[in-house]
This record gives sequence, structure tokens and C-alpha cells, in this order.
Amino acid sequence: MHRLPIDRAVPRSYNKVNKLTIEVEAMTSNQGEGLEIIDNVFRTNVLLERIGHGLASQAGLTSQHQWFILRALSEAGDQSFKELGSNTLVTKQNMTGMVQRLKQNGFVATYESPKDRRVTKVSITDEGRKALADANAFSVPKLERTFKGFSAHELTSFVGLLERMIENLKEI
Repeated sequence: MHRLPIDRAVPRSYNKVNKLTIEVEAMTSNQGEGLEIIDNVFRTNVLLERIGHGLASQAGLTSQHQWFILRALSEAGDQSFKELGSNTLVTKQNMTGMVQRLKQNGFVATYESPKDRRVTKVSITDEGRKALADANAFSVPKLERTFKGFSAHELTSFVGLLERMIENLKEI
């Protein structure tokens, strides 16, 4: 029996509907996997917050967010509130309170930007560097256990995937 190619055997509109159905089914399958990933990211976040809070408090910090702020300042240097918020994904309103508490504890200092007097810059102090070093040191055993069994390639890939996911989420 001779069969015609699919595009000749059925009307063109049917092929488009069929193709769309296949694409929707694939998207639905990906959505299921996407939801599973989101569930696991949330669960991971709960565990990281629990562990991070303990590590931060050992270093004299009140939250892991303070740890992130100190890391951002240590890695990128002095930053404005807007830059810090962008780098740590913390809103300006929350950033103000966090920086205030860090400043009260002597971990950061603030000053007026020499380029624009309307901008307040934040810098890490020696006390902040010590707290950051302590928090990082306390985290080493936890990091080793967290990433036990991961190859260097897997860790590099994981970082890249998370960074892409973060960029995608920023667009929503």
C-alpha cells in the first residue's frame, strides 16, 4: 500500500493543530518538571536559611542577609544602596534597615558619594571583614557536606543554571 507524506495526506490546518498539540504537550511536561524544580528550590531555601541563620549568628550577625551584604561589599567594594540592592536582590526599604543595623554593630560605614552628594555609599569596616571571615570559616564544613559527591563540572554547571534562572526571574 502506498502512503502519502503526512503533509499531503491530511489538510494543512490539521498539521498545524497537530503540531500545536505536540508543542503544548511538551510545554505541559516541562511545566511539571519546572514545578518540581521550584518545589526543590523552595525546600533548599528553607534549609539554607536555617543553616545560614545559625552560621551568621555565630559570627555576630543577625541574619544571613547581613552576611550577603558583607560579601557583596567585600567582593565589589563600596556600593550605593541601589547597587547593594541590585547585587543582593534586597529592596531599598529592607536594605536601609539592614545597613543601619550593620552600621550600629560597626560592620559597615556609610558616607556621601564624592561624585553625587545625593547618593550614600556603604563600605565594609575591619570589624565587618572579621565577621565575614568568621561566617565564611564557620560555613566550610557545611559547604563540604552540602556539595558532597558533586564533581567540579557539576558545580560549575549548577552555578550557571542558577544564574540563568535568577536572570529569568528578574524579568518576571
